[in-house]
Amino acid sequence: MDKIELQKLIGKRIVELRTQKGLSQSDLARACNKDRQSIERMENGKVSPSIYSLYEISVALEVPMEELIAYKS
Repeated sequence: MDKIELQKLIGKRIVELRTQKGLSQSDLARACNKDRQSIERMENGKVSPSIYSLYEISVALEVPMEELIAYKS
């Protein structure tokens, strides 16, 4: 797996968890103190989120960080 594939997998997982919680990108962005476009870029796999960004998202989604980066084949 290369970097781009991993970014896309993490982005997809963020979308899944966010929608399960009934949150919009704007809701998640506010909870993480980020702008909506940053969340959108992460979800689309266009950026590699920092470990701290993943931590902030996991706190906002109330899930362990491992759930954001767990690889599911």
